[in-house]
Amino acid sequence: MQKSITAAASDAAEQMKPHVEKSIEDAKAMQATLGAHLSESGSTASKSAEGAMAQLGDFIKMGNEAMKESVQLTRETTLKMVDQSKKVVEAANAAILKGRE
Repeated sequence: MQKSITAAASDAAEQMKPHVEKSIEDAKAMQATLGAHLSESGSTASKSAEGAMAQLGDFIKMGNEAMKESVQLTRETTLKMVDQSKKVVEAANAAILKGRE
């Protein structure tokens, strides 16, 4: 039974890897976009965009850590990444709204 559970957990972790990798790629693309936005925006919008950049940096760091972790830790880290992605969206929206003011 333990072998079956371990095998199932390993399979689940392997199935998560492509999704984590895609999330990291998307976060890096968003960082590039925000970086361009920073150079074009005013100081108020820049502060908001810098906050979003920090959130993205944390997200990417978590994703890279998840790729190196055990199955259980990968699951826990990916749940943290979900929470972090919500912060990224909120910070990016704030930066966009500030840029329109």
